[in-house]
Amino acid sequence: MKQSVFLTLLLFCAFYTSAATTPSLTENQKLESLAKVWGFLKYYHPEVAKGKLDWDTELMQKIAEVKATKNQQELNQLYLNWLDKLGPVKACKSCKNDIPESYTRNLTLDWIYDSTTLSLELSERLHYIRENRNQGKNAYVRYPYKIFKTQAEFTEQKYEHLEALPSEEYRLLGLFRHWNIINYFFPYKYATDVPWDGVLTIMLPKFREAANPLEYHLAMLELSNSINDGHNFFTTDYTRQYFGSFFAPFKYKIIDGIVVVSGFYNEGFAKADSMNIGDVITKINGRPVSEVLEEKLPYISGSNYNYKASRASYYLLNGDEPTVIITIEKNGKEHDRQIRRYAFSRFGPQSETIAGPNWKMLTPGIGYLQMGKLERKEVKPAMKDLKNTKALIVDMREYPKPTLSALSKQLLADVNASAVMPYPDLKYPGVFRTSIQHYGKRNNKNHYKGKVIILINEGTMSAGEFGTMIFQLAPNATVIGSQTAGADGNVTYIYFPGGFRASMSGLGVYYPDGRETQRIGIVPDIEVKPTIAGIRDGKDEILERAIEFIELGK
Repeated sequence: MKQSVFLTLLLFCAFYTSAATTPSLTENQKLESLAKVWGFLKYYHPEVAKGKLDWDTELMQKIAEVKATKNQQELNQLYLNWLDKLGPVKACKSCKNDIPESYTRNLTLDWIYDSTTLSLELSERLHYIRENRNQGKNAYVRYPYKIFKTQAEFTEQKYEHLEALPSEEYRLLGLFRHWNIINYFFPYKYATDVPWDGVLTIMLPKFREAANPLEYHLAMLELSNSINDGHNFFTTDYTRQYFGSFFAPFKYKIIDGIVVVSGFYNEGFAKADSMNIGDVITKINGRPVSEVLEEKLPYISGSNYNYKASRASYYLLNGDEPTVIITIEKNGKEHDRQIRRYAFSRFGPQSETIAGPNWKMLTPGIGYLQMGKLERKEVKPAMKDLKNTKALIVDMREYPKPTLSALSKQLLADVNASAVMPYPDLKYPGVFRTSIQHYGKRNNKNHYKGKVIILINEGTMSAGEFGTMIFQLAPNATVIGSQTAGADGNVTYIYFPGGFRASMSGLGVYYPDGRETQRIGIVPDIEVKPTIAGIRDGKDEILERAIEFIELGK
């Protein structure tokens, strides 16, 4: 009752001062309103949700009609006629509209009551649909598992037959589809750098004005990266063309705006151009590394700068030419050097896994688990070997195998709540309800008794971050390293027309006390970042600091 009174007052205030004139709107403003109305009806209107209408075609037909409207009055009449065509919406007896505030962080439907675009009559009708929304199945979104509720899964036409630069109608279909999926089903929408309404305003002209396939594919890439989520992966032949098909033969890290060579894709090729581990590169083709990085960042996905910089290390020295001029700094002096670049296939097989056994005795009294390699069946024998050590190092710097539950039963003293996980409410799109995840073994008297040291860095992502949250619950647990990727929660996919796929975190992940991990990552108890000197000397500075902490207690 209180909500209905409030919304009545809101509508009254919004329209009381409206003049009798019918203001004109720009074409992009009209199309923005179409994106919102179309997406709202797709997920809220009971008839649309049944999937009997070709809702994509409805949109593409409406684009021309919306463009043709001359003012706000004509635009609103078009929408009212559309609603009439869809038929009446029955009153919903099961709709629950008094939702706890903690569930509505991402529910942003204020645009329904915006008098600068919508009339009072249209706002009232959209509000009625909101209050009496679809409560059955939706043809466009579902939970992927029947037995429990988790991230949303989207059932969309892929239109794989389209050209690399399809018509404006298909381009806008892709934009509006992606924007609305994020708007209603992305748990971290509230945390984007640019407010999500603003992203629509920014991206609409880029999608409309794309003059060639590269511009269009970069627009899709920029849009998908606008969610600031390390779980977004979007790549096409044209985005790869933008970054270039030739690679430097060495690996590198970006530290304080400069490139530091940290390893090799092909040591022979690198040595042929006198490149060594620890070499410092300050410029690329005469441009400062920081400038080149800033130019490419909008097209590199990531939840935080640290992770985006690590992803950039795959692209920063790429190009279309087989050579590149780099500026190397040595002993305080800079000199230019031309180096060769190669097709990545010429480097041979690559392994990102830390060398060595899956578990081992690192030093007398210190055990070590390499979580990127340790298999579930190896957890018990590994812990049997390492049970009596004074400390156990759990290396989470690579993506772990499915061992988290098994290892939690070895490390934790009891069953613990490890995470609160918001999931989308498909009966009230934009609302997220929560589940609590528990790990460990009840009254576990045989849990590991030594210190538990967890190693993290920007390579710790998703399951790695979730596992770190679990293992932090072990007695005497300490986290050492640097900021993690800040991307947690199951991945779900979004398709643009043409079959091009973006992705996002479909579930939220928070500590039981409400602390956030998305974008922030796991905050280490002891921070250790790689240094140029450490890279040059081949040191694992995070591991060395962990051993020091075990031995000295600080």
